Formats: sequence, C-alpha cells, structure tokens
Amino acid sequence: MCDHSGSHSLIDMARSHSRRSFFIAVLLFALISLPGRAIAEWSAIAETKVLYTDNVFELSSSRRLALAEDPSQPAIVPVKKASDVVWEPSIDVRHRSRPTNLGDTEVSMKAAGFIFTDHSLFNHGNYRIQVKQALDADTSILIRYRFVPNLFLGPNTERRTGLRLPEEERVTSHIWRVQLERRLSDSLIGTLVARYGLRQFNDVFAERDTTFWSAGPQVEWLVMSRVTLSLAYLFEQGLSDGREQTQFRDDVSYRQHFTSIGATVQLTEPLSFTVGYAYRRKEFTSELAGDSNRGVVDTTHLGSAEFQYRLSAAAIMTLGVQRSQRLSNVTSREFFNTNTSLGIQYRF
Repeated sequence: MCDHSGSHSLIDMARSHSRRSFFIAVLLFALISLPGRAIAEWSAIAETKVLYTDNVFELSSSRRLALAEDPSQPAIVPVKKASDVVWEPSIDVRHRSRPTNLGDTEVSMKAAGFIFTDHSLFNHGNYRIQVKQALDADTSILIRYRFVPNLFLGPNTERRTGLRLPEEERVTSHIWRVQLERRLSDSLIGTLVARYGLRQFNDVFAERDTTFWSAGPQVEWLVMSRVTLSLAYLFEQGLSDGREQTQFRDDVSYRQHFTSIGATVQLTEPLSFTVGYAYRRKEFTSELAGDSNRGVVDTTHLGSAEFQYRLSAAAIMTLGVQRSQRLSNVTSREFFNTNTSLGIQYRF
C-alpha cells in the first residue's frame, strides 16, 4: 500500500496556515480600526436578496461565475434537480483611512450566506477580508482572502474504499487574490488579477484536494456618460492530489479559460440596467487509464440581467435574472439553471 502520510501532513499544514492567515487578517483589521486616526471613515453595506432557483445543486456555482467572485468553483450534476427559495443576506463593513503618504487605505470585511428554505444541506457561508491601497491618484492595489467552508456539493460516489459507496461531497475553499488597478485615461480603467487557492474536500474525496492559480486582465470603458462596458479574461490551472494517487483513478486536475463581457446603462437618474455574458471552458487534464475525468471538456454559458433602482441616497432595490447552461462531451455532466432575485441594499 502507498503511504500518504506526507500528503496528509502537507494538507494539515495548509489548513493550519489558512486559519492563521484569516485570524491575522482579522487582527490587522481590528488594529487599523483603533481610535486616534486623524482621517478615518466607517461605512457598511447591508444587502439581502430573495432568489428562486430551479436547480439547488448549481445555484452557488452559477452565482460565483464572475471575475470578482470564484469562477472555478466545482459543481456536480445529480440525476434529480430540485427548486427552492433561497435567502442571500450579506454585510460588508469598511474602514477608510490615510495611514501612509501614498493615499487612502480601505479595509473591508464581508460575510454572506445562502440559506435554503427546503434544502438546508446546501446552507453555507462566504467570508472575505481585503485591503485596498491607493498608490497614487490613478493606481491602487487590492489584496483579498476569501474563505468558503464546508460547502455541500451533493451526493457522489466515493472511490477510496473501492466499494463506490454513495457519500456527501463537500469542499472548503481558501483563495488569495492580488489586483492591480490603474486609470489609463479619463474613460479607460485597466486591471490585472492574480489568484492562488486551495480546495480541500472531505476525507472520502480527499484525492480531489486541489491547488490552483489563475491570472488575467480586465478593462472597463466609459463609452459615454451613461454607458460603461467591461471585458475580462482569466486563465486558470488546477492540480489535484489524484494525479499522484493513481489507485483511485480520480484526477480532477484541469485547465480553464474564463471570459466575460458586460454593460451598465444609466437609463434614468434613479434607474440603471446591467447585462452580462460569461463563458467558461474547463479541460480536465487527467492521463490516468480508467479515470472518468480523462478527456472531459465542459463549457458553461451564463447570461445575466439586473435592474437597480435608487430609492434614496442610501437605499437601492434590485431585480435580476440569471441563466446558465453547461455543455459537455459527457452528456451526464450537462445542466441548465435559472435564478431570479429581488433584493434591497442599504448603505450606512
């Protein structure tokens, strides 16, 4: 039998390091918020959305299929798809100050949740902390850590025992992000994004533990006073433990290309409309004989539209719809997902 104690030790070290990173980030936030700053400003954005989804298994992945979120979150496709009403609350607390000669520093902590009415197994949280530092009048850098613990993906068939038993598949994600943004002209903003992440699965699917990195640019263009266009691309490489644990024949390593285009139109003074399209191509790179992931290519298309109506200087109401479709060279991996949402956002 193969000894995996070294691999498990590395995973335990990564988990410990990730926990320490999160708590250190929280401590830094607390220290920055201490009184005594000459220039300091607190703000908070509270938001809640009520969604109807026709596929609870794909909702979380579809909602994060954006450059600013997690466009490579894994998802599985069960035989039976269920609909549900989902509550999505969030709170984003921000602290802005000028502790250096470079410019404003903004520290932000956000907690968000998905609470399912009838399928509570899918309930989960999404937490992030970030620091944005202005380098000059036109340039800023953002550093972010995102933590999504114990996300239920659905029932799946394990391979570690050789009995192919049905088990719950769950994943915990740790993602670090660095983003450099620069205003190139009065109408053009360019951004470079780099990400590094760990996906740690529950023990019965531990061969799927994955380390990934991604990088790509984004451009925002103010076409006219009421119309803004955006275009983004992200390349990602993921390497899983399964590529070295050949006995399980379950290597989920991959290459991914993600592209998105969007437009925001200010229809009237209080009313704006945002429309977007995202495309993801995920190529599994397994070379293991007998691995069902070998040669698999999935492509996902997502279209979204949202109206935002400003009720006051502090409050915004939103109405949105989102439609995603995954196609594959393996028919059993294909799915559709439609989500509609109604929300309210309030800035303190």
